[in-house]
Amino acid sequence: MKLNFIVLYSIILFLLSCKDDDTKPGSNGCDPNGLLETFTSPDGQEIFIYENGELFISDGSACTFAMQYFDPDFFDNHYVINHSGTFLISDGGELFPAKSNYTENFEDYTSLPELFISSITDTERYWTNFTLQSPATPDESDYIALNKCIIDETCTFIDNRIELADDPANASNQVLKFTCVPPSADMITAKCSITSTLNFYRNGSEVWFEADFFIESGAPFSIIDFENAYFHQSPGPRVVIRDGKLELENKFGSKLNYANNSEISIPQNQWFTLKVHLKYSTDNDGIIELWQDGTPIISTTGINLPTSNSIQNVLETGVTASSEGCVLYLDNMRISETRF
Repeated sequence: MKLNFIVLYSIILFLLSCKDDDTKPGSNGCDPNGLLETFTSPDGQEIFIYENGELFISDGSACTFAMQYFDPDFFDNHYVINHSGTFLISDGGELFPAKSNYTENFEDYTSLPELFISSITDTERYWTNFTLQSPATPDESDYIALNKCIIDETCTFIDNRIELADDPANASNQVLKFTCVPPSADMITAKCSITSTLNFYRNGSEVWFEADFFIESGAPFSIIDFENAYFHQSPGPRVVIRDGKLELENKFGSKLNYANNSEISIPQNQWFTLKVHLKYSTDNDGIIELWQDGTPIISTTGINLPTSNSIQNVLETGVTASSEGCVLYLDNMRISETRF
């Protein structure tokens, strides 16, 4: 998968196939050679991921092949690292700089398409695509097509929408507004979010993120996702709202949740500032820290990276998942490899 400036990256999905005769012998039925990661899934299955990207499931006596979890050549196919920095390889073989340090206040735009990279020369921009998953556009092909025609200005929003808007608390300030309708009964979630696939964070990297959020109505389930688009189902940690509080959970592996044990809940119709600090690790020494309006709400250590070779290249923010209709505003976002 190469750099594409309509949708720089779509989620890498591999065909799942079960092969009863494709097994690996060894401890618990699994060969320890080339083993990258192992964990117990929430439903109790023993999962084994190998350096060649294959994922096996153990029943205690044999490992059965389940899927190609990632392409083992994903790094070489998409990145060049040289004395000038880290670059993504475009469709035409040109290099585009990765961006792990960026600030966005949404003040310098007159239309939504201006936010997004449209050519190899747009190196000062950060956002690569947006997602409007709703009953009108439930499937990936639907919302990718909608993304393209809105950027091309040949169509407009259907139900979910993203727009530049006046700050609800200060009309002289321009912010980004997300309006999300609830999913239909046959959908897992609705989404109304913007994405950058330019990040480059790996095992041992630190990421600092901060943004102001204003929830006008409803309650999204998640508002920030730090993902790897090269692996099946784009795994990574995400900030969620659970019982009215901000928490962090792993969208991979055993689905660890890092709880907010403070008394601080998120306000309605009021700006709040969320700050996140992660030091990525597949071991229990990973750092997980969250602040709300400068007050620590989570400070702990634990696993926060899917595999030791994972590259967390995606930042998705806005209404990144919701089971209900909601309206959210975003402003003053920044992300960095170093503390601020």
